Amino acid sequence: MKLSALAEATGTSTATIKYYLRVGLLPPGVKRNQTTAVYDDSHVERLELIAALRQVVGLSIEQIGTLTAVIDDPQASMLDVMQTAQMLGGGLPPLTAEPPAAQDARTAAAEARVAGVMEAQGWPDAPSAARAAATSVVAEMTELGLEVSDEYLQLIGAAVDMISGSDLDVSGSRDRMAMHVAVGTHRYSRLVLALLQLGQTSHSIARAGEHTDR
Repeated sequence: MKLSALAEATGTSTATIKYYLRVGLLPPGVKRNQTTAVYDDSHVERLELIAALRQVVGLSIEQIGTLTAVIDDPQASMLDVMQTAQMLGGGLPPLTAEPPAAQDARTAAAEARVAGVMEAQGWPDAPSAARAAATSVVAEMTELGLEVSDEYLQLIGAAVDMISGSDLDVSGSRDRMAMHVAVGTHRYSRLVLALLQLGQTSHSIARAGEHTDR
């Protein structure tokens, strides 16, 4: 399809498509002649991915470029794509190629506790942005005096194990998988947080009623 047809198929202006081509978010079309290029379904999927990341997740052009660079890298695995999409969708800090800094005792203890949760659930214990984020949160809570018990961590691990496996879809093209993971991570994390807040509020209301009845 020509540029105008691509614009019509995706609801994206030709000016915007040209901008995405210029900054490298969208791969160039196949040259038919000196002045005309043609595009295919892969370009449609990429534009749909960009639109979802901008409108639903709220990512910047630079952040989207981080993901599309991994998608277009032939050396990157599907796991690399999924992890980058998850990182951006969930607002996790990126993994770096730098060697890890020396850990303090609190971080080392938090990492061991996260490893215990992963072992209990049978999750592969491999470096990931999500693993690093979980370790960081546990360490920060300890530093703030909000220590959570191992029993509580195991309870959370068992609960999220049931949820996380049911909404994971890694089928289709890299763009489709990346969109599903990024948007899904963004929406599901908000849903889980909202339900947690609802549960806490409901328990507080119930306990307040119990005290009132006494």
